[in-house]
Amino acid sequence: MKIILVDDDRFALEAISHMLHWERFDGELAGCATNGTEAIALLNTQHPDVVISDIRMPDMDGLDLAQYLYEHCPDTRMILISGHGEFEYAQRALQYQVTDYILKPITRAKLNSLEDRLCAIQKELSADVPPWYACDEELRTRVSEALHRGDMAAMGELLISKEVFRSLSDRRDVLGIQLLNYLFLYQDELGKDRTSLDAMRQKAMVEYWKLTTQQERLAYLAAQYYDLMEYAETCKGEYSNPIVSYCLRAIRENYHDSNFNISNLADTLHLSLSYLSTVFKNVTGQNISSYLSSQRQSRARELLRDPSIPIRDVCSASGYDDPRYFAKVFKKHTGMTPSEFRNLYAGGALEAMPGEEELP
Repeated sequence: MKIILVDDDRFALEAISHMLHWERFDGELAGCATNGTEAIALLNTQHPDVVISDIRMPDMDGLDLAQYLYEHCPDTRMILISGHGEFEYAQRALQYQVTDYILKPITRAKLNSLEDRLCAIQKELSADVPPWYACDEELRTRVSEALHRGDMAAMGELLISKEVFRSLSDRRDVLGIQLLNYLFLYQDELGKDRTSLDAMRQKAMVEYWKLTTQQERLAYLAAQYYDLMEYAETCKGEYSNPIVSYCLRAIRENYHDSNFNISNLADTLHLSLSYLSTVFKNVTGQNISSYLSSQRQSRARELLRDPSIPIRDVCSASGYDDPRYFAKVFKKHTGMTPSEFRNLYAGGALEAMPGEEELP
């Protein structure tokens, strides 16, 4: 696990680098920087898994660096170091999904806690799980399962559980912030526009930090989760069909364009490719990539019936820019090359064009 240390105090950098037990979390010091600008240069060359940075630095401080990571390196974890008088300042960093922070002065006990946190991150990275921080894996799983089931009762039980309610009384309240992060990550799964989600996330973080009591924070989280779960329920019956209808129309109108692909279609809809594929498969029972391919192959077979059309023109008119790739895909679908298909059809050996049935 590659780590970058950032602090304008070179003695602090040296102390942390020498006092950490790197072998505990399979860590590698990928570099040190004295401000955010230097850190960005290291990011672009070293691609670290974790950045540990002081907040107060000249030129580009820790918060600016946290924002840069949030916007450009979403898979890189961020841990901030702050002084006691900088806590209000540090709160704003949580909207950039900062993993954790350490309060100065840095003691051996705090470094032990940091090492525990780095061990947890290393475990997550080795398990290839999403970059979600939670107090424990069981709690994260409970949240995810309740959201995907739309189980409001289970979500309510979780929110009033001792571990959550106890955390809401702590001014640091990392758990409450992470519960909000889960909320927006799930909305991303639902396919909502990410630009809008970023704005909504920041607004929610600001509103949440203004709340001071356990009851206020619990009520806020509950309202956010219940509203989302009601929205997700409507998505199941109303939101997916228009998406699929749009996809069917877009594919039928653009399949002949070799530049048209499913990734571009997902980008146009502001949806992740995995979510779009899942919705399409659930509604139609067919893989969306297979459907696009079947449309192109159907058009190719139709054009091949006319011997006056050169095969290279059939290729381009069917949405392929590489004749060799076209021939390979065509043979996979029909069991014969385009030339063999044309000759057999001309000789009357083919009564019907082989291929998959198309969707209505």
